[in-house]
Amino acid sequence: MKRFIKRLIFFFAFPIVILLVGYIIALKKVNSYHPEKNITICYIGDSHIQKAIDDKLIPNSKNFGKSAEQYLHSYYKIKLLLKDNPQIKKIFLGFSYHNLSAYSDEFTDGEKTAFVGTKYFFLLPAKEQFKMLKSAKENRNILLKNLVKELVNSNLKKPKDLEFIGFYQNKFNNSKADVKSINKRVRQHFYKDNKIIPFSQKNIYYLKKIIELCKEKNLELIIINSPLHPVYKSKIPAKYTNFYMDFCKKNQLNVLDLSEMKLAEDCYIFDGDHVSAKGSEIVTKHFQKLISSQN
Repeated sequence: MKRFIKRLIFFFAFPIVILLVGYIIALKKVNSYHPEKNITICYIGDSHIQKAIDDKLIPNSKNFGKSAEQYLHSYYKIKLLLKDNPQIKKIFLGFSYHNLSAYSDEFTDGEKTAFVGTKYFFLLPAKEQFKMLKSAKENRNILLKNLVKELVNSNLKKPKDLEFIGFYQNKFNNSKADVKSINKRVRQHFYKDNKIIPFSQKNIYYLKKIIELCKEKNLELIIINSPLHPVYKSKIPAKYTNFYMDFCKKNQLNVLDLSEMKLAEDCYIFDGDHVSAKGSEIVTKHFQKLISSQN
């Protein structure tokens, strides 16, 4: 009987020990990441940044953009990048109207956390990890499955290859804006049940923390309002555009507003709020000129 109990304890304890060891290794792996020492400029944000700026064309810069990344994720990513990397002098942060929408909360506290948030799990502090585990009630099994997958990847991959790091990517080589898709995108970002979606207090909170962090570290923070198709921008509720302008003015933000940049139809993808590969080339050349003029 004693032998049976010992085997039973071992049977249950062994996987727990393995998971705990894997968790510790994953944390160490994430915190050991360092950008290359020549990187002085960082681009941070969601897919709008990820698709817009080809960092291979701009010396000493790195695109850390990641699809569906929220400011909670960006804040802790920036903290990681700045650790023991005094060569970083400038942060370009994506900030557009959709980032203000509570639709974004689905990726940090809602059902989409199971698909997106798990990539950042080992980057976050324990309190945020715990919140993630409590979220996505309907997708709890998917969340746990993706966390185990992320645990394995974090143990096997090199720090520079971890998925949350982000990178430039734009595979939309033959695309153009589509009005039907643009309308659908606007409704997704700003409307629910024919009512305007409230602002995301969580995104606003962490955006403010990013601003404070950059001031504390004496970093130059430049906001990028990425290009938007005219149809998309014309349908953004005034409540959002007014709040955006007031927020940037109140916080004395240096804003590079490209939202009305004149681009051809094939410079956008179907949804009208991302640039295509062709659009990315134009935006990147614009950045090249901007950065060159400041050096």
